[in-house]
Amino acid sequence: MLLGRNKIGIFLLAFLLVFSLVVFTGCGGTNLKGANIKVASWWQTYNVNTYEPRSESEEQELEQRRRLLREHDFSYEVFELSDWDNYLPLVASNIMSNNKDIHMYQLSASHIMILFKQGLLYPVSDSKIIDFNNRKDIIGEKAMINGLAHEAFTFGGKTYAWSYGLPNNGWGTSMLFFNPQHLEEVGLGREYLYDLQRDNNWTWDTFYEVCKRLTRDTTGNGVIDTYALPIDDAREFIMGLIFGNGGNLVTFDEQGRAVNSANSPAVLDALQFFNRLITEGLVATQPTYDWGWNWSAFVDGRVAMTFDPEWRKGQMNDNFEAGYVLPPRGPRSQNIRVGAGVGGAAIPNIFSPAEVDVILKADQLWSAPVSDDWLQGHYWASRNIRDVTETVVMSRDPRYLTLAGFDLVPGYPFGDFIGDFRADGLGIVTPAQHIESWMPRINAAIEDFNR
Repeated sequence: MLLGRNKIGIFLLAFLLVFSLVVFTGCGGTNLKGANIKVASWWQTYNVNTYEPRSESEEQELEQRRRLLREHDFSYEVFELSDWDNYLPLVASNIMSNNKDIHMYQLSASHIMILFKQGLLYPVSDSKIIDFNNRKDIIGEKAMINGLAHEAFTFGGKTYAWSYGLPNNGWGTSMLFFNPQHLEEVGLGREYLYDLQRDNNWTWDTFYEVCKRLTRDTTGNGVIDTYALPIDDAREFIMGLIFGNGGNLVTFDEQGRAVNSANSPAVLDALQFFNRLITEGLVATQPTYDWGWNWSAFVDGRVAMTFDPEWRKGQMNDNFEAGYVLPPRGPRSQNIRVGAGVGGAAIPNIFSPAEVDVILKADQLWSAPVSDDWLQGHYWASRNIRDVTETVVMSRDPRYLTLAGFDLVPGYPFGDFIGDFRADGLGIVTPAQHIESWMPRINAAIEDFNR
């Protein structure tokens, strides 16, 4: 009798295990019925019941997502797990504690590399749900795979993270925002920078001349009150100059090993040009660092231009007009170049192959494009159509892209390196001296990456 009860208990336990798998995966392995997919982020939330679209294209996307959720009877939600500073420790802790409440994580490139080296990411290319070589959208079904990210996060023939869309499709590119009214006031015209960019005449020389024109005393009291540029958080500024000059802080050899390129001529030129703009009084400075001051100074009209991430365009209100172009090219580059960041999504290694299939299937449907006009999502955040049809188009074109190598190296001290140079950018140290002083920390991060 006791043996019979044990058999019943074993059968019951087996049934419950199978039932729980069916609830998550569905009977067919990729049947989404009953699946409840949760995606963690440090910057984004999206729930179809609460999201408020900002444009017609977002309204169409929201309606398509609601329809797909109904048709396949599953749910999908992106939620903010924490802020940036606490995000990675929480992600690692969740995975190591076998927390299956979160199925996918949005991650930066360095986050992906850290988690990969710790063996915490699932090799998603083992699944046949997604063709990671797909470079074509299918409306309402699946999105193209970002080839730049696919290449960056494939190791030993296996892919551990991915993102959808064109290369550099995030809004993290360094852009030069400008106030067209200021250009008009100094006789350059509202379309001037667009025209320079279009004709490949947007060079450091023309940029320098524009800066001189835009730095002025508008009240006639002998004191400069409007500057060409602000300088506080200098990361976008200096990145724009480095990549625009064909440079890179980190490159990779044929074996995929990171190489320290911080002391290359292209980087030195960029830092020297940055210093020149400061020492010639074309840049507004302040004694203490205040993140966000760059943008507020631009919006308030105290400066005519600012280097800021592309996502700033989403913060322009209806009463503020600004355009944006890519950073100018330096003398070591024949074409405009921008640094392309890579980030993406990853699945923890704690899920079974069947569970991973469901996660990927749900994510593929969720990310499916509504239209083949990929520019639709940019018009709402732009004031001039050339921002989209010229600047945005160029920023997604591989001909103008350089992989931001330092972005893949965990622990690379980019922020501190730039922050210290900004503080010393008034001629206290030369660029060569600054780079030399930072070589031990930079080399340590690269050596750790190459182990």
